[in-house]
Amino acid sequence: MEAERVLKAAGAIQVVKKRDRKVEAAIRPDRIRTVASKLCSHGARFIIIAAADSGLDIDLIYHFDLDGLVVAVKTRVPKESPEIDSIKDIVPGAEWAEREASDLCGVRFRGGTNEPLVLPKEGALETPPLTRAFRVLPAEVAPVAESIASVGATAPLTSLMERRRQEAGLEAKAPMVYATEKGTKELTELIKQASFTERGGFDPERKKLRGVYK
Repeated sequence: MEAERVLKAAGAIQVVKKRDRKVEAAIRPDRIRTVASKLCSHGARFIIIAAADSGLDIDLIYHFDLDGLVVAVKTRVPKESPEIDSIKDIVPGAEWAEREASDLCGVRFRGGTNEPLVLPKEGALETPPLTRAFRVLPAEVAPVAESIASVGATAPLTSLMERRRQEAGLEAKAPMVYATEKGTKELTELIKQASFTERGGFDPERKKLRGVYK
């Protein structure tokens, strides 16, 4: 399929044929200009940008028509920094769509116009009308929350720590510690299965929460 070949050549992470006349592609946000350029060089016509609040992020779907085939290019920007490169110089018709997404979902298009399209220029809203506020944790609270999400307790206790305590003449398990190495692994697996990374903004590999005041 021509569209699939073009999208993969432009760096699409995944390309899926949804039905006879529609293809969906997932890309990193830094690839949007490359993808738009590739599609337009093959005769694609820009249709619209759809923006939606997905909780911790803003989802952006760029729609193109390539010889009667709808190509939906999906990407995502974080609410902490909802920015992506503009494609208005590649596709002039995208300017209004970018301004609408900026108005309603707070996305900033680098190199774009970013002037209000549907909202008044004066008295900008603190939270864009089609998004929910991104709540953040104070820095003093974050370490405790991250530790609990990581190991189910405020301090982990590995088998190595137990041996070191015994070597020092102490009890293997310290008072007020509830996590074990096995329990920590089980908790990490449960976090992944529950999609807590996407829903709660917790990265189990880095053991960090998104949206923390620094």
